[in-house]
Amino acid sequence: MQADPITHEADWQTLTDRAHAPLAQRWLYGAAAQAVGREARRVLVMDGDRPVAVAQSVCRKLGGVSVGLVTQGPLFIAPCDPRRALKTLRRALPRLTVMTPSSHLRRLSLSAATPTLVLDLTHDEDHLRAGLNGKWRNALKNAEKARLKVAQITATQAALTPLLHSEKQRQSQGHYRALPPEFTLALLHVAPHAFRLFEASDAQMLFLRHGNSATYQMGNAGPEGRAVNAHNLILWEAMMRLKAEGVERLDLGTFDAVKAPDLARFKMRTGGAQVVWAPAQLL
Repeated sequence: MQADPITHEADWQTLTDRAHAPLAQRWLYGAAAQAVGREARRVLVMDGDRPVAVAQSVCRKLGGVSVGLVTQGPLFIAPCDPRRALKTLRRALPRLTVMTPSSHLRRLSLSAATPTLVLDLTHDEDHLRAGLNGKWRNALKNAEKARLKVAQITATQAALTPLLHSEKQRQSQGHYRALPPEFTLALLHVAPHAFRLFEASDAQMLFLRHGNSATYQMGNAGPEGRAVNAHNLILWEAMMRLKAEGVERLDLGTFDAVKAPDLARFKMRTGGAQVVWAPAQLL
């Protein structure tokens, strides 16, 4: 196996679309990392003439040493020996690089696994609705009966400011760990076309589209929105609209049933499949 750098966005999107890549392995994520002073390296592993794995590493200098992190990757895009692919990547990336693939690979001891929930939007609307937990579906019905209207808003920095403030407050209170709101602004700077901001009542939800996939980024609801289950309706409408755009996978992000039980229940009751990412042991 050999590893080759990828330097063109269109080539990277074609490769990562094959794996329905999460946000952290998409071009815009690396571009945003570069905008805040990091280095992004994108590598393709070839097994003979077959592309078999891709990895985007975000690197920084610590004490003069380059340290890399392959978040939610590498991604395997064809059958291969994953250990050989990881070793090939290790030679192509900084020596101090942590990789967190989703696979059967043995995890490093004492490493924390990160679960996410992913919705398959290739199913038809009836199938997706039937897959909802009964309580989630009833909350959606109540929101629909309230005749709420979901509007899509242009995601300017001003429009995002209230959402970013609430997100920063929740993170500072230790409810969960996620990308800092400042990084969202870096993403907005490099890829404003990716943003999908939806609003109903006093509730908002932000999604990012990347190729044939999308990611739920953050949300917030005031008392009116919570009373009428606005987030259920916004998420359902977002699913339908993203599906109409050609999105095949919607990543709802991480969840923590201990620190943020309400958010975890909200996500888990959508019928999404759990995907676990963790540092892999090579030997």
